[in-house]
Amino acid sequence: MSSLEPLAPAPPSRFVEPLRRLALSLGLASLLVGLFAAVASSDAAATLRAFYVSPFRSSVMMSAMAEAAAYLAVAALGVLVAYRSGHFSLGGEGQVYAGAVAAAFAGALAPSGPVGLLVALAFGALAGAAVGAPSALGRRFAGADVLLTSFLISQASILAADWLIAGPWRDPANNLVAMRAVPRASLLPRLAPPGPLTPAPIVAAALCAVAWFYFSKTRQGKALSLYGKNQLFAALMGYPVKAFSWLPILVGGVLHGLAGAFLALGSNGTAVRGISGGVGWSAIGVCLIAGNEPAALPFAALLFAWLDAGSRQAAIVSDLSPDAATVIKALVIMAATARPLLKRPKARGES
Repeated sequence: MSSLEPLAPAPPSRFVEPLRRLALSLGLASLLVGLFAAVASSDAAATLRAFYVSPFRSSVMMSAMAEAAAYLAVAALGVLVAYRSGHFSLGGEGQVYAGAVAAAFAGALAPSGPVGLLVALAFGALAGAAVGAPSALGRRFAGADVLLTSFLISQASILAADWLIAGPWRDPANNLVAMRAVPRASLLPRLAPPGPLTPAPIVAAALCAVAWFYFSKTRQGKALSLYGKNQLFAALMGYPVKAFSWLPILVGGVLHGLAGAFLALGSNGTAVRGISGGVGWSAIGVCLIAGNEPAALPFAALLFAWLDAGSRQAAIVSDLSPDAATVIKALVIMAATARPLLKRPKARGES
């Protein structure tokens, strides 16, 4: 019996698609970096060194990339939770910004030390959830379109955060448009001074591992993924569709808010105007490149962090525009998530 051919081929591994996207993204990003260096820069050699040498030439720069990737990975995990449940939220940027502002506010007022750090992280996560709550409740009780409501509420929260930082919560002793500095004892501890590395990458990796276990190994996680693909079938199976209709949106807000708290409590030391810096939008691209797989999120986040670090260095040492990374990331996302236009026709006569 062991010599018999299987009646059906084994299903492909669920990690094949994320690996394909990651490999394609890395290869295309490298190709585009070379193309931009040759076409958009007068010193191609300096531009290439800025991308391929500068980010890796010191432990400080490498730790900065790891730290930036952590913020992206946590925010992308918030995107993934919402997308896995079929909710296409665009509120991440506002949720990250709100988390940073709330964490800086709480960290400056709470008792200095580990208690202050925990309070600040909790406030940041709750602020992200608060920005996501209207979309979640609108979806649960009115069937509102999450795509539209999350975007509108996010934009309103960004304007409110800008007003708070530049107005009543601004630190008059700071030359920047920023809030009061959080006491050093309430900030995330530095693991490898003088580099900016904090426990954030460890927390991000742990959260991605927990999410992988939840979606891959637990019955509720599989039920949530099924709900995201077919809500009617999930209801017929008796799954808690009412909870699934709003709770993942709220959890996504918590994770985005936590990413914002990491931003404020890391090397920034407070919330400055525009601190989110597009992290919420980039997180969507990270999630797409990772193929909605939690285990692949850290690697996709590192790719984006490398492109950002390289473009900043290239803008300093050559005349390459600092917006080059944005263009490269956009093209990488388009290529990595595109479906083949033509599929290989099945061979006739196969049984």
